[in-house]
Amino acid sequence: MKKTNARRIVSFILVLLMVLSIAACGNTTTPEVSASASTSASKEATATSENPAVEDGPFTPYAEPITITWAVPASAVQKFRDGDTYEDNLWSRKIKEELNIDVKVAFTADASTDAFRNKMNVSLASGDLPDIMYWGDRTFFKQAYDAGYLADITDPFEQYATDPVKEFRNKFPECFEGASKDGRLYGFPYMTDNFYDAVFLWIRDDWLANTNSKPPTTVPEMLELARKFTFEDPDGNGKDDTYGFGLSNKVVNTTYGSLLGLVHAYGLPGFGPGGIFYRGKDDKITFPYIQPEMKEVLSIARKMYEDGIIDPEFIVKDNPMIETDVTNGKVGMMYHMCWGDWLPFNLSYEADGVITRPYPIPTVEGTEYKIGINSNKIGNLYMLNSKYEHPEAFVKILNLYSKTCIETTNAEDFKTYWADEQYRLCPVTLGIPTPELFADVLLDAIKKGTSEGLPANLQTVYGYIKDFESGANTDPNAYGTWGQMNSRGSVVIAMTDYKGHIISNLMENNLPEVWIQNSSILETLINTSFTDIITGNKPLDYFDQFVTEWLKAGGQETIDELEKTTKK
Repeated sequence: MKKTNARRIVSFILVLLMVLSIAACGNTTTPEVSASASTSASKEATATSENPAVEDGPFTPYAEPITITWAVPASAVQKFRDGDTYEDNLWSRKIKEELNIDVKVAFTADASTDAFRNKMNVSLASGDLPDIMYWGDRTFFKQAYDAGYLADITDPFEQYATDPVKEFRNKFPECFEGASKDGRLYGFPYMTDNFYDAVFLWIRDDWLANTNSKPPTTVPEMLELARKFTFEDPDGNGKDDTYGFGLSNKVVNTTYGSLLGLVHAYGLPGFGPGGIFYRGKDDKITFPYIQPEMKEVLSIARKMYEDGIIDPEFIVKDNPMIETDVTNGKVGMMYHMCWGDWLPFNLSYEADGVITRPYPIPTVEGTEYKIGINSNKIGNLYMLNSKYEHPEAFVKILNLYSKTCIETTNAEDFKTYWADEQYRLCPVTLGIPTPELFADVLLDAIKKGTSEGLPANLQTVYGYIKDFESGANTDPNAYGTWGQMNSRGSVVIAMTDYKGHIISNLMENNLPEVWIQNSSILETLINTSFTDIITGNKPLDYFDQFVTEWLKAGGQETIDELEKTTKK
């Protein structure tokens, strides 16, 4: 406190001396101009005494080192080079070298399980938050904002962000709107287009060939193929050790081992255990998992379980266990999102060279399928602790990432700092480059057969795709990119087949209080009820009781509140 007061006194004296100096020179400046000079002097004095970087540029290093901490959402796909760790890696060293910022890890936790969620909630409850936080939980965002824990980064962004970084605000306005409160920016959005969160049916190439089968286009065909994958020894090892359909212990999750594709086939735009809210046939807001068609979905899953097509141990299988099954070649198909070739199917590719491809979801005759996605206003955010003394450091790191990975014309920079999952080691990034956000440009280049005119990052992506097709590059990065962007990759399917079938969540950034209070309970109710029905612990007709309980537990109040606040 004493230091702060002393700095203020020094600032005041410097301003006073400048004003007196101007007056002593006999200057005839008007009072208004003198006031302007005083303000300018004040800013310079403050920059000198309190924050050396205030008047610096977007990439100016700090005269004295500063420290910034971050919470690491650890991932199974993270790869480290040459002994790097989350604490010491090519990004932490680059940030230190170019900006004189020491990056420190506050904590790491597995983001594919509840570990990261639990750790973040504990930090929120205690108020002991890292400087930089990356998470998409909008309940956390609202509660942290209400508690005053989030920094308003509007001014630092305006002052320090480079023009290329600011341009993303124009390209992705919904993302920025979702990170704002009352017109002020309280988080930096991870740029994305949730259109590519759509679900696909991923199937192993070798099992299709071994069973002399074709990719299914209808739900009955999918069920028949799952039966073959279970009982016709698709791996040819002479053992009864395969399952046709992969399911995890979170049966409507948004990663892998989910029922979502089947839910969509019945015209229900589900999206994760939290679902989405949308307008039904009567133009009233409703929820997908309480519709009568959901009962049919559960009936099909229940039959697959009874017939042994689904592993009876699915009730304990989290993502890492599903990944193990994929690696060991125990499951032939599952519903998953756009990035399945990055995880988990990269694991079977690395283990056995197996290609697993995405296909459009099999449909139900006479039913228009609907694919649910979240609004682009609801995505992951980089948030800054309001207690952090150097908010401009947050923006400078962002600038450095953009310059290094996106704006560069040097393909080697892109390969070094982005490829092979290295971008995850930077505490603040832009949600690009990813193939889907450049799909039109890349597809045009692929069609023409040349990368001429593409920026360096897209040249690398183009190279991955073409080299994998030719066999010149068989590493997992090449497979992952190719799996999204080949002529029938997941991105292409989303761009073509799925147009007109996408339903966006009506619940956006302003979450009803009743939902914040009860969403966790409702999600648990969905998963436990559906699991009990699938395994036979509860009869199929228990679904009707589930609907009643869901509505009573806050679901109906949420729907009513959304009707009041959501425009048609």
